[in-house]
Amino acid sequence: MATVSERFLWGRQEGRVRHWSVFVGGFAGVVSALFLVVLLGSGSGSRLAYDFLLPVSLFYAPPMISAISTFRGGGLLASLAVGVVPAVSFGVVSVVRQLVTGVSSADAPLWALVLGFGLIGVAGSIAGFLTGRVILRFVEG
Repeated sequence: MATVSERFLWGRQEGRVRHWSVFVGGFAGVVSALFLVVLLGSGSGSRLAYDFLLPVSLFYAPPMISAISTFRGGGLLASLAVGVVPAVSFGVVSVVRQLVTGVSSADAPLWALVLGFGLIGVAGSIAGFLTGRVILRFVEG
């Protein structure tokens, strides 16, 4: 039987691997595909992704996905992983683009951008985790 602190950190025991693969892995796949479209694409679809979908995935999605994950039984570590996903995906896709094309598209150093996106994502995911816990306690009564 899991203690309260283990459940707080890891979430429910049953279906933990599936939960991580759906919420963290699925979000990582969607965000990485979006970054590839933005960094490598051109045209109106890339412009829509750049103007609308990129800010949503970087700043607004981690708190929402973290809250849903917590409500569905995820722990704090899954929420923190959701918060770090956009920053890591951005870093990986940027490095791959730089290796393939040989040019850098940023004025700021990549590590500073990844760190900034990571801090914003972690702060949002903590807020989402706490919101999910409050909603879960309200629903459970």
